[in-house]
Amino acid sequence: MIVAAVVVEHIGYDGYLRSLHMQADPGRTLTIAFADEFDEPHSGPFHFLEDHFKNIFEKEFAECKTLKLSESNFSVVDNEYRFQTSWLGIPTQRNGLSCYSLTLPEFAVPTEVRFKDPHSDREYSKSVIRDNRLNCFVAYLRCRSSYGSFDFLLDVKFRMDRDNFPRARYTDEHTDQHRENIHAYEQLVPIHLQEIVRQFFSPGAGQLQRPSAGALSQPSQPSLFPSETLTSTGRVEIVGERTGVQTPSEPKESKLALSDKKKMDLSKYFDGAGLTEAQYEVATLAWEYELPISEIARRLGRHRKSIEERLASAKKRIAQASSSEKQAMRRAAHPD
Repeated sequence: MIVAAVVVEHIGYDGYLRSLHMQADPGRTLTIAFADEFDEPHSGPFHFLEDHFKNIFEKEFAECKTLKLSESNFSVVDNEYRFQTSWLGIPTQRNGLSCYSLTLPEFAVPTEVRFKDPHSDREYSKSVIRDNRLNCFVAYLRCRSSYGSFDFLLDVKFRMDRDNFPRARYTDEHTDQHRENIHAYEQLVPIHLQEIVRQFFSPGAGQLQRPSAGALSQPSQPSLFPSETLTSTGRVEIVGERTGVQTPSEPKESKLALSDKKKMDLSKYFDGAGLTEAQYEVATLAWEYELPISEIARRLGRHRKSIEERLASAKKRIAQASSSEKQAMRRAAHPD
């Protein structure tokens, strides 16, 4: 998974929290994998597919500050630990994907993990895995936002259970129970829409065909995740503001004033490819809202040919991003 930044937090039984925020260097690609994707040594919740970032992470995480949580954020009742926190106002930009992770203490088994949108109380989808090498559970939130900032509330409960840890699993209605291979773009949408995505990436493909009524009636998998891009002139720094649980503010309005809902969500591909604002705009209207080119041209006050050129360049960038990610994965799997 190619990301702009990672946010790594580690909670201890004693209520101390270690936090690190790390982002890609200018001109370099930060490619990561979750802890359970490779059976390789690792010192944190991610496998870094380049030694450059692996070395930076190990150094910075060993040196980063550890802070004692307040009683309002960390408590223990009947041997069940509870950690609550929120992140508000983390700066984001449209063309980026980031990933947050929380590592639980050794042999801790989660009993509840909830990531929520503080503006709507909607629960985000997440991944919760058992890291057998480090004997810990890790909760991941893949994040993106086109509003300029990303917020979430986090509520985690866990127990120390050394005996049952090797067999423990955590699932709920908002976990990726059958987590897709996140390196394959075509597998980032529900199964009943994967053929449409393959058509989208196929050479010479034209306008996407509308899915059948039967396909649209299929139950969807957990939604793709809001993303954050942590902007900084430095390599590693704390950004945004982490607070206690706070009163939600009013939700922000979307820039697209469209009466119809999206027919499908392809924003994951658009974000991963780093589309320009102009490319993103026409790609959304054409492929997510399925508007004809003539209607897009009318809405944007552009010539039809200009819209066609932007769609072609957007498709090319998405294909290049997919190819680059696959090459990075091959190099990581076969370094020699």
